[in-house]
Amino acid sequence: LLPFIAYFCLQAGTMSSPQNQISSLTDAVGRLIDAYTSMKARNRELQEKLDAAEEALIEARQANSHNHNTSTPTPAAPALSASELDALVEEIDSCIALLKT
Repeated sequence: LLPFIAYFCLQAGTMSSPQNQISSLTDAVGRLIDAYTSMKARNRELQEKLDAAEEALIEARQANSHNHNTSTPTPAAPALSASELDALVEEIDSCIALLKT
């Protein structure tokens, strides 16, 4: 954008007739419009790529969260110590013995 303006200013100082100045100005405006249109189209393309990347990131995070939740199930109760397990086994054995009698 700035090269177009610099070019126009340089040409405006060296032109002799108002018709040449108008013609040069018209050409410069045309180039500015073309550059603007091109940059706008490029911006649209980049925005579409950004939107797609953001969507892919959200999906990847959701999949990662889902995989993490299913791969490491949380225990329903905290782990029992060895002595607690022994006591539980003895209690179960006692219950089984009572049921047999």
